[in-house]
Amino acid sequence: MEMKKKRITSRQKEIILLLVQNPINKPITISTIAKKLELSSRTVLRDMENVEKWLYENDFEFVKKPGVGLVLNETLENQKLIKELLEEEKVEKEYSKEERKLFILSELLSSNEPIKAFYFTKNLKISEGTLNNDLISAGKWIEKFNLAILKKPGFGIYIEGNERSFRDAYINLIYDSCNEKEILEMIRNVRKNINHNKTIEISSENRLLNLIDRSIIRQVEKTLTQEIKQLGLNLADSAYIGLVVHISLAIQRIKNGENISMEKQFLKQLSQSEEFDLAKKIAQGIERDFCLEIPLDEVGYITMHIRGAKLRFSSDESGVNLDYIELLNISSKIIDLAEKEFNVSLSKDERLLNDLTNHLGPAISRLSMGMKIRNPLLEEIKKEYSYFYVGVEKICILIKDRLKMDILSESEVAYITMHIASAIDRNLMINTNINVVVSCPTGIGTSRFLVTKIQKNFNNINVIDTISAINIDEEYLNKKEVDLIISTVNLNTTLQHICVKPFMDEKDKNLIQQTIRSIAKNKMISMASEITETNIDINENKNEIFELMNIGKDILKFLKDIELIICKDINNIEELVSVCSRIFANTDEDSRNLFNGLKRRISISTPYVEEINMIFLHCSSENISDIKLGIIRLEKEICINTEEYTKYGILMFIPQKSLSYQRQLLSEISSNLIENEEFLNIIKNGTKEDINNSLEEIVAVFYTKIFLDISESIKK
Repeated sequence: MEMKKKRITSRQKEIILLLVQNPINKPITISTIAKKLELSSRTVLRDMENVEKWLYENDFEFVKKPGVGLVLNETLENQKLIKELLEEEKVEKEYSKEERKLFILSELLSSNEPIKAFYFTKNLKISEGTLNNDLISAGKWIEKFNLAILKKPGFGIYIEGNERSFRDAYINLIYDSCNEKEILEMIRNVRKNINHNKTIEISSENRLLNLIDRSIIRQVEKTLTQEIKQLGLNLADSAYIGLVVHISLAIQRIKNGENISMEKQFLKQLSQSEEFDLAKKIAQGIERDFCLEIPLDEVGYITMHIRGAKLRFSSDESGVNLDYIELLNISSKIIDLAEKEFNVSLSKDERLLNDLTNHLGPAISRLSMGMKIRNPLLEEIKKEYSYFYVGVEKICILIKDRLKMDILSESEVAYITMHIASAIDRNLMINTNINVVVSCPTGIGTSRFLVTKIQKNFNNINVIDTISAINIDEEYLNKKEVDLIISTVNLNTTLQHICVKPFMDEKDKNLIQQTIRSIAKNKMISMASEITETNIDINENKNEIFELMNIGKDILKFLKDIELIICKDINNIEELVSVCSRIFANTDEDSRNLFNGLKRRISISTPYVEEINMIFLHCSSENISDIKLGIIRLEKEICINTEEYTKYGILMFIPQKSLSYQRQLLSEISSNLIENEEFLNIIKNGTKEDINNSLEEIVAVFYTKIFLDISESIKK
């Protein structure tokens, strides 16, 4: 019996069209395709196999150039033919797992009654089994808000929980689907962009969800702007967005006849605050413009938003209250701890004290009310300012103790990190001298113009010499402790250098500014490390020092032993496990024990991780003395279950009597596989060198954290 040919999906059709439109002499990368189609690289990679099959079956030449990109090597006539074939192709509409989850959550959160399973299977074109898996995924997401998805035969699917949790979940769903910039842009332009589409449609690709009526947002934005102006309030963009989205959602729910309620004691407590009076005036404006009654409970929720907003009164405030004094005390203590943590003077920075105090007021209000805040720069701060973020995390214990809280959210830590890092940055640019030499082709002439410009614009740059670009004496420059060479031509040297124009325009000025800022930051971190080391008493702390040395040695060995395994003749998981059990085994007995260990793990839970389309084989064993990592690539896909196929895998072994840092390191790598799309792409498609470089970066960050923790314990 002839098998039915699998059709391409709408997404795969879009990928082929991009390949057709792309010039033959300019290969297009997976990341570029992903960006153009607003998809993840992982999703594009998953679709590429069907794309390649379709092109092959239709006799078109598709070329993959490793490290360069993808090319459809066809004439203009054939490119036209491809477009014609695609127009005739019956395309299946296919929603990603993430889209389905967002759709299910939005429907359940906005429904007054249970929804039948058939509604989801029909609209999403999925099986009952796939729906059950999607409900599990949606259930895990919604658990964070103390809600639960329940499915009762004959009754339907619904969400169980309280009002406040519903609000948190709904608003987080909106923010998870659109970034803050998109929402702000939509709100700012909503009155200009009245069109046939009257809803915010939110989805990762197909704009699948209909969450908030635009006409409601349009009027809320107008009313809120008017009321805020009359009340003399000045809201930050993030607070304004939050209030518009919150009130719009509340109005939509009131119009739908949904009950809005708040715990009575908490409402009574809020009603005694100054912000409650402001919330009542805003609610009165909403009632007037929407011709509906706003319940007192809803006024309470608006109060929470105002108290949790970064706001100030436009008119001058006179007098100082005890709350403000307490905030000043907390801010001063944080600054004092930051000085000790980062070994930098901050106590005279009045701007930092003012900014930190203004931030902590609403932040503490949010925390005390259990409100969550989103920081759109969170991941960027954790990556670019990891050294400061780790230090601020320790400092924030002070706030947790004052509020008697167990956890301070990463977003709040990141905001405080921004204030501290900005202050340190200002301090560094004033107090850290950067040793520079200026270079030009001869060492004279044009360099003199550049020196004058540099000295005029940068007070912390110490120009110690002008040199020729032809003969650079690195030994001499190292003795002079030169931090940077600023040149008018490109240089061939291992020393840090940048190239600018002789008369230094604004672009050059910004380049110099960024470079010396980076050098100053690295100098500060280096100085802090040196001070930590000089304060160590070798005799009293030798155990900690040797522990750090041993961890470093073990981690270097781990990196050296990583294997990339290419398997040609593997037909199923059983055969793959057999191969994997021999990779790190020293004897046949070791191999048998590792085989049994992997099989036991598979019997406990499936080794397939759908999110990354990989097999994850791992176990602990007494036959392994060190942690081991293998990257597996199969020549052909193997079947995981009736629906899933893959040709990628990860192999991890850990000693039975493992140490804490060993487990943490493997966990860190696993997390990056799921959260870091670039790393996942390298693991699946990169060279051994690319893989090693990526793993070295992850391990370096991990080891830095261990170093800082042990150094801190030694200082104490």
